[in-house]
This record gives sequence, structure tokens and C-alpha cells, in this order.
Amino acid sequence: MRKNWVLHGALAVFAAHVATPAVAQIIKPNERAQAIKQHPQIVAQFGGAISGPVATYVSNVGAKVATTAGLKDQCTFTVINSDVVNAFAVPGCYIYITRGLMTIMNSEDELASVLGHEVGHIVGKHSLKRTQASTLSTIGAIALGIATKSEEIMQTAGQLAQVYTLSYSRKQENESDDYGVRYLQANGYNLYAASDMLAALAAQEALDAKVKNRQSRDVPTWARSHPITTERVARTANAARAAKASRDVPPELVRPYLTALSGLRVGDDPEQGFVDGRRFSHPSMKITFEVPQGFSLNNTTEAVEIEGPNSLKGRFGGGMPLTGGLDAYAIAKAKETLGQTPANIGIATPGTTNGMPTVTLLARAQTRSGLVDVGVIAYSLNGRAFHFVMMGPADGLSPTFPITQTFRELSATEITALRPRELEIVTVRAGDTVASLSARMAYPDFKTERFLMINGMSAERPLRPGELLKIVRFSPAGR
Repeated sequence: MRKNWVLHGALAVFAAHVATPAVAQIIKPNERAQAIKQHPQIVAQFGGAISGPVATYVSNVGAKVATTAGLKDQCTFTVINSDVVNAFAVPGCYIYITRGLMTIMNSEDELASVLGHEVGHIVGKHSLKRTQASTLSTIGAIALGIATKSEEIMQTAGQLAQVYTLSYSRKQENESDDYGVRYLQANGYNLYAASDMLAALAAQEALDAKVKNRQSRDVPTWARSHPITTERVARTANAARAAKASRDVPPELVRPYLTALSGLRVGDDPEQGFVDGRRFSHPSMKITFEVPQGFSLNNTTEAVEIEGPNSLKGRFGGGMPLTGGLDAYAIAKAKETLGQTPANIGIATPGTTNGMPTVTLLARAQTRSGLVDVGVIAYSLNGRAFHFVMMGPADGLSPTFPITQTFRELSATEITALRPRELEIVTVRAGDTVASLSARMAYPDFKTERFLMINGMSAERPLRPGELLKIVRFSPAGR
């Protein structure tokens, strides 16, 4: 027999509209089978799964939420090794949350609000109701403005990425919010956790924009697939107030959450290389390059995405053993990027950059929005092939594009200096200040802003001796 949860005020209204369907109607055997089959691919695509205490903790909290939703022992919760701030649900009740999102939250209550929201999408069968139109952020589809059948694009983005990028409607988001609030209430969590989590997302996006010297996007990364509006934020906060919830009662579960996060990787994983400002470096491949002022880098599991002014976009990839000639490699990358787009591909021109053999070629593509130039420069280094693909308006590229000239091999000293970062959980002592703790942050800039953001704090909030807070440190050698 399902337990009847006692709800109050606005939550009782929510419950009337979000009654959980019968279990048999929520997860069908074919959905579960498909989710099980896709799971290894999704995990690999997003950087692998994280194991250990944090994974166990998330699974336990998720199990509580799933049980409340009438899905006891039917959902799987996975923490994926990505610094991107996101969470998503796959039909069959496979829920994924990134370590990037875990890093900016500060309590079990906030975690439960995210997992409850995603379970709400499963209960509401929202994935089946969405328009099956991909918004994959690939060079071919975005920069060229066309739908291609590029082999490289399909391998890089993968059709599974649709699960990650497709946007929910406002109605679906509101419904999932309602489920999430209901699950918070049923499990005795603080109802303000949902609005706290949304505030953390906004703070993270604002700081990211400041660090990268760009205008803040309208919504955080997580909200690309979960549209956030001021109405939604206010609606969630109003629900907590209408239920006569308190900011302090019940207290949010901070200590167990932060304890589970101790040692969690922050930022790029060494296996995927490091972005440090305008520079990308990969210690095991022993390579580095730098982009000019005004450009930004986004490190993904498959490649490094580059974005600059005047509609310039690019992508850096490679690292596989070079088989065949470098000219054939460059031509293949151009064709893979262009797909079936009508284009004139120029002659592959050999050269050298920083002592490495190179091949450069330019192509001009006819797109719906006009002519676009595509430039490819391929390098041979230590028997491996690397490449840039740059795109921009016609006559906007050059074979000696500045970014491509900075590609070089790392020295042993530089490789040693590349160190991953991780969370350290510290206990505030008498005399500690925001300034003293911020000074310990393992970043060259924005130390105070980063410290305040990951702890969900304002600069005015006093520190309380004995409370736990997060700082980011360099990982000890060997980790």
C-alpha cells in the first residue's frame, strides 16, 4: 500500500495535479531495456562514471526520492565525470548528474531537489512528449547552419546527446518542479532547497561569464535543457512560503553532503586535458595551444571547442596514431566536417609550425546563410595526428590563423606544473575570514568570487566557527 503523504497549503494543490501514476504506467520494460543498453554509451560520452562515496551518496538520496515517486528499486542514479553543470533523465529512469553540478550545490536538500526534478520528468513522461529535434552543438550543424551527415559530427556528438540537449517546455518544467517540491516535502527536506539550487546555477553562470570576459547568458548551462524563468523561480519560492516552510526548519543537511564531496575533482580531468584561461594543455599528449584575447575555450570529452568574435568558431582534436599521409588526414577532416554541404576544397599545402610538419587547406561552403570558409590545419607530432578546424564568414580565415601557430609540444617542466584540482572541505575556525579562506583557492584569479560562488554565500555573510565550507585545492601528487 502506498503511503499517503500529508501536504499543506500550496503543496496540497500541487499534489492534486501531480498524483503519481500507477507504477506500470511509468516505466515500461522496453524503456528500461533501452536505458540499460544506452547506459555505457552515455557514460562514455560524458567522461565516464564516478565511483566511491559520492556515487553511493547520490544513489542513496536518489533511492529515497524514487521511492516517494512510487518507483522503489526502479531507478539508477549515476554521477558522471564532467565539469559541465547539468543533470538529465533518460526514459527507463536512468538519472545522470555531473560532478560540475555537484560542486556548486551545498546540501543534500539541494541534491534531492535536482534528483526529484529529474524523476518528475520520468513520472510525467516528458521525454516522450518532447519534439525530437536535436540541438547538438557541433561545428557542422551550428557553424554551417545545416543538418549534415558528417561522420565526425555523428561520432563526436552522438544521437544520445539529444537526451542531454533537448529542451523541455515551460509546462513540463512546472510539472516537474511540482513533483520535485512534493518529493522534498515527503522526505522531510527544506522546501527552499529548490530556489537555493537555482540561485547557485545563476551565480555559477555569472561568474563563468566574468572569468571568460563575455556577456552572461540569459540562463545557466543546466537551463539550456531545463528552461528557467523568473516565473519558475518565484513559483517555487512561493510554494515554500505558502506551505509555511522555514528557511531554517528543517535545517538543510550540509555536513553529510559536503563530507561526501571531499576530494571530488573540480575543473578539467587530466585525461581530457586542461583549459586554463585562454590556454589548453594536455599532459599525456604533451601538447598545448593558446587562443587570442576575445576567444573562449570549452573542453569536452571529444574535442576542444573554440569560439571567437566575428562569428568565428573552431574545434581542436586528434591524438590518434597517424596512418597514411598528413595531407590525406587533413582532407578527410575537411570532408567529415562539411558532410554533404556543397563546397570547393582547396589544395592541401605542406608546411611547418614550431618544427612540426603541417598540412593546411581552405574550403568554401555554400550554406543557407551565405558563403562560409572552413580552414583545416593538421599536424604530425610524435607519430600522432592533431588538427584544428576553423570556420567563419568568407574571407575571414587565413592558413596562418593565429591560433594554429601557437600549437606546440609541452616541455617536461610544463607537464609537471599541470595539476588537477579537487574540493577540500574545511572547518571554519575562529579568526577565519572570507579573505583568508579565499586566498587558499587554487586559482590565479577571482579567488574571492570563486569561493563565494561554490559556497552559495554573499560577501556580507559572516563565517560561523565550526561550519563546513568548500575550497578548491590542487590535488596531491598521484591523484
